Amino acid sequence: MAICAIAVEALWYGIHEVRGFGPALADGVRAVVGPAPVAWAEDVAYGVADRLNRTIYRHAAPKTFWEPPPAAAEAVKSAEGPEAETVTSPASFQPPFPEVAATGDGVWTPIADSAARPGEAQVLWKSVVHPDPKRVFAAIAVVAIDLGRVDLRLVAGTKEPFSPDIPAERRPGLVPGGDAAELVAAFNGGFKAMHGHYGMMLDGDTFLPPRDRACTIALYRSGAVRIRTWPELRDGEARMAAYRQTPPCLVEQGELHHALYDSNRDWGATVSGETVIRRSALGVDATGKLLFYGLGEAVTARSLARGMKAAGAHDVAELDVNHAYPRFLLYARGADGAGPRASSALIPDVQFKPEEYVAEPAQRDFFYLRRRRPSAPLGIADPAPESDVLERGGR
Repeated sequence: MAICAIAVEALWYGIHEVRGFGPALADGVRAVVGPAPVAWAEDVAYGVADRLNRTIYRHAAPKTFWEPPPAAAEAVKSAEGPEAETVTSPASFQPPFPEVAATGDGVWTPIADSAARPGEAQVLWKSVVHPDPKRVFAAIAVVAIDLGRVDLRLVAGTKEPFSPDIPAERRPGLVPGGDAAELVAAFNGGFKAMHGHYGMMLDGDTFLPPRDRACTIALYRSGAVRIRTWPELRDGEARMAAYRQTPPCLVEQGELHHALYDSNRDWGATVSGETVIRRSALGVDATGKLLFYGLGEAVTARSLARGMKAAGAHDVAELDVNHAYPRFLLYARGADGAGPRASSALIPDVQFKPEEYVAEPAQRDFFYLRRRRPSAPLGIADPAPESDVLERGGR
């Protein structure tokens, strides 16, 4: 019994503290015994952990990731400098379940951006939402991103998504050197190819073909980003620089997916369809002007969808899940002109290396954000074709 207890504790430590150990263990066991026993074991383990947490935190205060911002954080602010512009945060939002909300839920706090020059506008904000009335320890950290000033880019990992047709030189796993000076943040991509075979295309290379039922994050050459089920976007494929598919959209056109109310395993659940784990998501508002990244602790797919919608996302795709993979890293310039290095993570308890995504290649695909340097002053009409202008508006 003592040996078993030590083994269980060692496994828990390895899964949560040694990056890559948990996924490697699961993949290794899955290769030997098949996916069903692994899914059952995961379901039992996550279920026990959830029941324990609901008992331990029954009377606890709602989980928080940072100190709540002062009320002044919502006020309109003016930047300083010769080309200063008025900066305002996104509209605050109402917490979906006031009984589990924490102070600061729904209030947007600016995130420092080391790529910004004096007088440049704010491009990132963060907030928290508690999306589950049964779990005070379930919380989502959400980042709002100004797509008018930031470009979203996709990078293929050195191994994922797996495709025998794409050579290694087309799989850098790194932020391109030309974008290093403007790098603001990087975050995780989608599921491994074996978990759904969801499509991905980048710069003309089709790693996996698109699936009709899949939610699609489409990146257009105009800079627009749309998130919809593939048939809604297929006609505009020629104008896309890249796309990455995920399980069915958590939220589409403001409505939660109907299967989220069933015991459905599309979104990284195991047996019960209600697996409570760390999850991530990407959403866009109804105007196409704000992008939202969400990283949720102890959430189901349904609670993740509810939280992202509450924050303002009109269309939402689930990205990678489980303890090891979801991450949102912020970057700072290196000393003496050195390249950027990851300086902090969005939430505590995310292990990372400063070299991640910029000097140490990633095995999995990921997204990054680069500050846009417009050649024309803001307010000049967009010269893009009408179809791309419509895409900027999210329609």
